[in-house]
Amino acid sequence: MRKLRKVLRLSYSAGLSIRKISASTKISVGSIQNILKLAAQLKITWPLPEDWDDQTLALTFYPRSDARPSAKFQEPVWTSVHMELKKKGLTKQLLLGRLAWMQEVEQRRSSCRGIHPAGSEPLQ
Repeated sequence: MRKLRKVLRLSYSAGLSIRKISASTKISVGSIQNILKLAAQLKITWPLPEDWDDQTLALTFYPRSDARPSAKFQEPVWTSVHMELKKKGLTKQLLLGRLAWMQEVEQRRSSCRGIHPAGSEPLQ
């Protein structure tokens, strides 16, 4: 996820230095300098227009990039996580391990779809 909005807000609204923004966002100083330089070239000011979401902002900065949210990292359904954690003996560490394992299994299943041994029909 790009942190363009946060960098712009911390620079323009809060008036923080590039090093403080770097410490806050865990983005390199050089990258922040590039973002702010590009924002100046594009004449982007703070506050951003109301109708700009993160995807619009990313496409403004990087028009040839794919600004869609990553399908690889999906946000969990927090209500189900909360309900799972209510179960006796289930810790956050165990739950995260189970979720990671389930995501890996699903990725392997999706990567194996359409692949079948030579001369045989795919399973239905």
